[in-house]
Amino acid sequence: MNANTDLIDRYFAAWNEADPASRRELIAATWSTTGTYLDPLLSGDGHAGIDAMIRAVHERFPRHTFRRTTDVDGFANRLRFSWELVTPDGTPIVKGSDFGVVDTAGRLQAVTGFLDAAPGAA
Repeated sequence: MNANTDLIDRYFAAWNEADPASRRELIAATWSTTGTYLDPLLSGDGHAGIDAMIRAVHERFPRHTFRRTTDVDGFANRLRFSWELVTPDGTPIVKGSDFGVVDTAGRLQAVTGFLDAAPGAA
């Protein structure tokens, strides 16, 4: 496993972590302190903003999990990967692709997410 794959696997571990203290530890290990996340539905700035965003997803989709569906592709300090959000029984309900920027310390500086498939999307 390379450093980029490890970083993105921690990223998904943070998204899937229900325990607030453990999630904050994962966010701190994965994101720069000034990191940002943006997609068509959500945004978060800094560790607290990213934590609040993830907490809101847990409240809306209890016991759902995110999983990476592609290898992590990257060059220089840029990454891309795809994912899906699955129900507790494993049914995918949302699919997307994310693009990230990694800082010099190897943490995420920015992630931009795109929804590839979502309920009600045309």
